Amino acid sequence: MRLALLVVAACLGLTGCATIKSWLAPSTPAAGAEQPEERARRAEPPPAASPPRAAPPRPGTPAPAPPPVPADTPPPVLSPVLSAVDEQKLRAEAQRRIDGAEQRLRQIDQAKLASSQQDSLRTVQSFLDKAREALQAQDVQRAFTLADKAFLLANELANRPR
Repeated sequence: MRLALLVVAACLGLTGCATIKSWLAPSTPAAGAEQPEERARRAEPPPAASPPRAAPPRPGTPAPAPPPVPADTPPPVLSPVLSAVDEQKLRAEAQRRIDGAEQRLRQIDQAKLASSQQDSLRTVQSFLDKAREALQAQDVQRAFTLADKAFLLANELANRPR
């Protein structure tokens, strides 16, 4: 009984093998008797030739440049996928950071700043502008990152001795 099951399993497992099929198929059909499979094979058009493969580039040859991207296509935004609740929390925190940085900047007397501090002030303002733009573009993660940088730099600027 085991031997019969083993033989059946082996035959089923090997049915996809071309050599086994040729062993089990009759060697020559009777004269004039055409198998349906052969008729179907003759009726099918021959498979189309595959396109020629490009030769691999030779060492030292520069790789071809990628096709140009149209100028009006914005780059894709890569950011983690957040749930609606997390996104709302992050949006609120970004807005708090923007507001906090603006408040700190209002406390600073810009006329008394040294040139390096003036550069830091311009950087803070740039971060704030970009953070607002990111919020408008629904890029909440980027907005939070920029707002956080602006907030931290504004704090440092406000607490720095003049």
